Amino acid sequence: MKLLSRFRSVMKPYRLLNRSSTVSNAFAQALAPTDDYDEARLETAFRGLGLVDDGVLLCVYCSQPASSVDHLNPLVKDKKFTGWGHVFGNLVPACGDCNQSKGGKPWRDFAQECGVSESQIQKIESYEHQSPTPVSQDDLSKLYPDLIDAYERLRNLNEDTLRTAQSLANEIQRLEKKRKTEAHPPT
Repeated sequence: MKLLSRFRSVMKPYRLLNRSSTVSNAFAQALAPTDDYDEARLETAFRGLGLVDDGVLLCVYCSQPASSVDHLNPLVKDKKFTGWGHVFGNLVPACGDCNQSKGGKPWRDFAQECGVSESQIQKIESYEHQSPTPVSQDDLSKLYPDLIDAYERLRNLNEDTLRTAQSLANEIQRLEKKRKTEAHPPT
């Protein structure tokens, strides 16, 4: 049964840093600019991209029903904030599979891999140009060097803290497994 395979990901020890990007993503998201939600503006843009069909949003990459929101340009690269944000021109509807598969790849490359037509890619580029000019973490460090330096030190401290906590959790699990085995030896 297909549903049973979903249990595999739940029935394993949780890792505080499953992905090394977890902390970096959180810190980048805190720096990322946002736009006010404007449903009419989004609907107009997505209709212009041909991503609305009978009131259903379609994936920008495969045209299947969308179930998530993708950032055309990722928020993080090499553990640093890219300057792109949660803004009009950078957010698009996507299906879960495409969003996951794309990850941090350049959207144009991924769109071409998915067989998106060149004319559609040009429409997406026009939409993308409506986003504000990105101000990256490197740009911000020139404007606010002390603040960004402190921010990076805190991010690193958080990563170190999570690594240490994971080591402690591993040791607790090891000791608990040993205790249970000694209390109830296999027969």
